[in-house]
This record gives sequence, structure tokens and C-alpha cells, in this order.
Amino acid sequence: MIYKPATGRFKDTSVVWHQGQYYLFSMYSPDAGENFRNVWMAVSSDGVHWKHIGPAIKDAPFNIWAMSVYRVGDRFILNHGSFTRPGVQNVLCFWESDDLVHWTFRGHDADVTPDTRWYDPDSRLDCMSVVPVDEAGGRRYYGYATGPGGFLVSDDGLRWQGLPPPQVDWDFASPPPTTGDESGFEIGGCHAIGGRYYLVGGWFNYMGVTGYGVYTLVSDTPTGPFRADVAAYRLCGNSTRWVSLWARFIQTDTELLVNGYQYDGHSYETGAAWLPPLKRAIVDGHGHLRLGYWAGNDALKGESLAIGLDQRRIVYPGEPGKNATCELKDNGCRIEAQPERISFRRTNIPTTVTLFETPRDFNNGIVVEGVIRATCRDRRLVASSVGFYLEEAPGMGTAILLHSYGLTETGRLTLDPLTFTVEDTVGPGCASPAGLTPHVPHRFRLLARRTMFELYLDDLLVETFNTAHDPDHPGITPRRLGFIVQNGQGFFEDVQMWTMSLHEGGEWDTHHRVGQTID
Repeated sequence: MIYKPATGRFKDTSVVWHQGQYYLFSMYSPDAGENFRNVWMAVSSDGVHWKHIGPAIKDAPFNIWAMSVYRVGDRFILNHGSFTRPGVQNVLCFWESDDLVHWTFRGHDADVTPDTRWYDPDSRLDCMSVVPVDEAGGRRYYGYATGPGGFLVSDDGLRWQGLPPPQVDWDFASPPPTTGDESGFEIGGCHAIGGRYYLVGGWFNYMGVTGYGVYTLVSDTPTGPFRADVAAYRLCGNSTRWVSLWARFIQTDTELLVNGYQYDGHSYETGAAWLPPLKRAIVDGHGHLRLGYWAGNDALKGESLAIGLDQRRIVYPGEPGKNATCELKDNGCRIEAQPERISFRRTNIPTTVTLFETPRDFNNGIVVEGVIRATCRDRRLVASSVGFYLEEAPGMGTAILLHSYGLTETGRLTLDPLTFTVEDTVGPGCASPAGLTPHVPHRFRLLARRTMFELYLDDLLVETFNTAHDPDHPGITPRRLGFIVQNGQGFFEDVQMWTMSLHEGGEWDTHHRVGQTID
């Protein structure tokens, strides 16, 4: 949403913080093909506005797949997956640097392949997240790599050997029914927080959804046993779509952040990959990992915009009447969508959509904040919902509905006739907020740019998604924002809106020259 190179393909982003600067690394192909022999690099002083550096590693004599960077003493080590022969991705390669800019290949003697004591020699081995642990015998480094052969250990962070796979108590969350190199998680990262180890990984065709999701395993030791975190297992991604991928930890001097990447398309590797806003890693009082709004993203706010709601732009199924109204207030509104009679069907739900009068420049991006509240006549029998509508064309757009019955749904909404096609669901077992509490005010933050958007409720991530509703069609950039109320009253208060302040690209200081050495 906020950054990608101007040309070429990039994906599998990894961000490192060092001495007040953020460094982004990713797979990169200079064209639209599969020539991933480069490491793209960008830098940022605030984690929001990024400057291109370009390929920090360029035209390597081997494939460079997803990567991770960790520190050993005064050196930085970059590891990435590669291939021993076509189609066999079973080797980790290593580079080192003393400034995160100039990289030297450590040579093939440092390569790591699957330990044949426990793993098939051709099993997948890709991109290793490294966690240093101070033990009785001194510091050890544990490596968590993607693929069946991906659990490793090192005494110095430079020379690695395999370990038997850690025990995982899957409980209700047995792995998806795949075999060979497709078995197991695509591990995105591992980090020690409060004496526990949080291992996050992604997969697809899993937990009732065909799209890509990211999940959390927890252990009291770096070697396991790990267990699925039942109450907050689904960290993000609960859909039929490939939108929000990865979760990588970023340790700064004051806080722990998380980065991922997102597609603006519908299916696997369709559309372009983008870096979304960075998130805060939050472990709540019950030990559950969640993703939160990072205050640094306030740097996205540019020029303040007038709200400009329009009472005339109200859509209601059936005859509008006294139960479908919108009362404008200072910096907000009260919207009615009251049922005339109690119904337990999800068809013909009383719905009011109020649109902002003025179209907005979603290509540049907008930030909207405020407070929402849902009420209803009798919450024992009728549950109210409030939400947001991104109008893509007259009578059609994307809706995010926060229900007061413990569910959040995102999907395509058409207005005449009223039809809602759910594309992503947040419910029990998700780290994201599942709906809202009736009668209680909740603070929201909505970030939208081009075809992509994010929603936060009480500073917890609800959704990272896009408007690509069909596999063979790109998403449509919204043109207008609206508010939605169903089965009751919705209050939208203290609403503020800004343009996004983003300057992409640019050049870094000329005295910083990227470079590499391949022995």
C-alpha cells in the first residue's frame, strides 16, 4: 500500500532497524519474469516514507529467494533460499555486511542443506528467522526456516547444523493435507516475548479458507513443544484470497514491530506486491499475539480534509421511511436502519448507506479516524452492525461490517438489489477484533490507497484487504467513502480525514553506494 519499486517485481519483504534507520530487503526481478537473482533495498528514517537504493545484491550467479537478516557481533548476516538444481529449493546461502548496504557472499562452504539424519536431502529449505538465546553454556542461535528441513542451531550464528523437527501440539489445527515440500508452515518469523517464543507462519487451503493466512504457535522454550494459540490463532488472512502475507518481526530500540507484504490482486501472485504500513506486535494480558496500529504511521497524515457527508445519498432496501434516516452532526452523523419487525433471517436486513458528498483521491490515499458505536432496540433479539463502504462504481463497492454478534465481514456490496458477498471473515480464534460491543464507543482508523485498505479498531488490526473481487480482474480504485448501519442505530463521531502524505522513490545520499562481493 505504501511502497514498492517503480519497476520490476518484488515480494517477501523483510525490514531491519539499525541506529534510527529502517532497511527494507526483498526478492527482486528487474522485469516481470522469474529472474530473482537480486536483493532490492530501500531505506526510511520514519518507517513510512521510503527511498529507493536499488539492488544491493545484483545479478547473483544463483537464485535468491526470500531472505532474512540478523546480527552476529558487529556483522549483519543475510540468509536466503536457493536451489541446488532446477526445481529443488533445498539450500540456504549466506552474505555478510558491516553496514547493511555492502554485502559479501560467504561462499558455498557456508551453505546449509537439509540434515539427512532427519530430513530428505531435497526437501525445501528457505529463508531462516534467527533467534539468539542465552543459555547456561553461553549464547546459541536457533534458526526457524521455511520448509520441512527448517529447524537449525548454531553456536556462533555462522555455522549451522540441523535439529530434529520441534514437537508441535496442533490440537484443533492439524496441518493442511499436503505432502512433500508443501507440508508445514511457511515460517515468517520467531521472536522471544516475555519469556515465551512466538512462531508465526503462513499457509493456504487451511482452516476453512483457500486463501493465504498467517497463524501463531507458542512455546515456553526455543525448541518446543509449540502449540497453536487457540484464542488468537489466526493472526491475519481469513479469506479465499491471497492478499496479506508473511509476518516478520522488527526489533527497534524501544518497541517490537511486524512487517508483511500484500498483493493488490486476487489470487496467487496476481497483481503487484506492496509493503503495507508497519504494525506493532502486541502481546495482551493473556499472552496472545496481536497486530496493532503503530504510532509511526501518523506520518502518513497530510492535508486535513472536510468530512462532507450528504443526506441525499442514502440507499435503503425497499421503501425508505422513518426507519432509514441520517442526521448530520459536527464531524459525524447518526444513522438509522431500524427493523419494523424482528426477523431472524439474514435477507432483507434493514440497511442504510450514507456516502460522503465529495469524491476523494484514493490513488494518492486517505486516512480516516473517528469513533463508532452501534445500538439497537433489543439486543437480545436483534444485533446491530456498523461499518464502512468504499464505493467503486455507482451502486457497487466493498463493505467492512462490524457486527455486534462477534463477527467482522468484508466483501462486495451491491445496493440495488442489496447483495453482500462475504470475502473475508474474522471470528472466534482470530487475533483481529471479531465485531464490536453494542452500545460501547470504539475508536477506528481506516487507511485506504489505490485498491488496498486497512482498518483498525481500538488500535488493533481488523483487516488488510483489497478490492479485487474476481480472479481475472484487477481491483477498482474507490472514489467515495460511506458509512453503513444495519438493524439499528450507528453513531459516527469525531470523524477526521487526511490525504496521505507519501513520496515514493527518491534517491539516497550519494555517499552511500550499494555494492557486493561474490567470491
